[in-house]
Amino acid sequence: MDLRRTTLRVACTALAFLAIGPAVARPQGKPAVRAPAPAPPIAPRTFALKNGMRVTFIRTGTVRRAFVSLVLETGEIDEPAFGPGLAALTADMLLQGTVARSAQKITSEATALGTKLAVRAGPVSTTVSGDVPTAAVPRFLSLVGDVVRHPLLDTAGFERVRRNALRMLDSTMQNPADRARQQWRAMIFPDGPYGQPYSYSATLRMLQLGHVRNVFDDSYSAARAHLFVSGVFDVVATEKVVRGIFSDWKAGDPPPPHAVRTATVHQLVTSDDPGATRSVTWIGLPTIDPEHPDFAKLEVADMLVAGGDSSRVAIDLAAIEGTAPHGTSTLWQRRHATYWADVLDVRTVNTGAALGALIGELTALTREQPTEAEVARARAAVIAALQARNSSREGLVALVEFMEEHSLGQDWSAEHARRVMAVTPADVRAAVESFLDPLHMAIVIVGDRASIEPQVAKLRPLVP
Repeated sequence: MDLRRTTLRVACTALAFLAIGPAVARPQGKPAVRAPAPAPPIAPRTFALKNGMRVTFIRTGTVRRAFVSLVLETGEIDEPAFGPGLAALTADMLLQGTVARSAQKITSEATALGTKLAVRAGPVSTTVSGDVPTAAVPRFLSLVGDVVRHPLLDTAGFERVRRNALRMLDSTMQNPADRARQQWRAMIFPDGPYGQPYSYSATLRMLQLGHVRNVFDDSYSAARAHLFVSGVFDVVATEKVVRGIFSDWKAGDPPPPHAVRTATVHQLVTSDDPGATRSVTWIGLPTIDPEHPDFAKLEVADMLVAGGDSSRVAIDLAAIEGTAPHGTSTLWQRRHATYWADVLDVRTVNTGAALGALIGELTALTREQPTEAEVARARAAVIAALQARNSSREGLVALVEFMEEHSLGQDWSAEHARRVMAVTPADVRAAVESFLDPLHMAIVIVGDRASIEPQVAKLRPLVP
């Protein structure tokens, strides 16, 4: 480490502590928290139809219900540069009626089956799903097959979907947290759709039904489809139903490869919200992907720094604000496009103190290791979060999807739990220094600029 960086980090810590006052006492003498035992490895059964569609069955639980999810490898990442929001418009059209069913019929059938048919376009995939009683699995599969294969895609439906999208976008852009997210993502993903998590009114008005039909024709096909059924169900009978519904679906083309470029920038941008009593800060940077050997160390470091109610930053913010803190950190994980970010939602007068606290905690961890008790609590929290996320029917499907997206292999879950439990205080310090350096973070603050600028000026030149 060069002398200049060492000096900057020491100065950064001093400024942060100056902003928030004496450090909040941390529990040192409590016994280490024992983490729950890792869940056993998942052993799903996967097969493929002749047209290329993959099917995965996961037998789990005792409650007679099953989660059905058809995942199509098409999403925001496939959107053209001129068309952010096109993936969501296309997905929403699935519920506007099919050749055989009206929109009302789709809704009423799903309700009669004890569920709601959910359709969502995400960063890399579009999902059609629902959680149904075991006896309803065949009929729900028939409904899913109809909406993904035979949507009406008519003008009236498109106008309804677009009007709703415009209303939602207007509401979203009034939210300071969403505006901060939009600006921050544009900084670290300068090319491609990840840099545009939300569309624009002008874009939505420009897009036409023909654009939606092109997406459907190009991307909604068996070669891009993976059907999951998770829970309690008759495997043999369900396979027969699946083959009957989907075997004659057009194969289509597999998804093209995508290269995502990230940018590590040390820059501060403020977006003025005159008179706002609260501010929202997004701060973070691109970081390592889940397949990296040190990802477990990064997860524990994240949990210790800002990932939960007992994290260092949460304790600091509670002291600064006098109430439970708003916002938390996240490790957003997409194939070759992972980032770490912390969201600070505080009273405007505390903007500089909150930002200084986060930067100070990160800097302090590059100078000395946390205690073993602190790391033990963070390890246990990571394991508990993993188990909570992966213990439901839907969570198990999400886990298999995640491992598939990142090419991790079916044993990854159990191996990752062991890696988490092996993380040491020295590992946390190294992870913060290597992957969470505040001197490489992009910062976006939405709030009353006149009040915010003098506060962040006290952190310069460490805050750009």
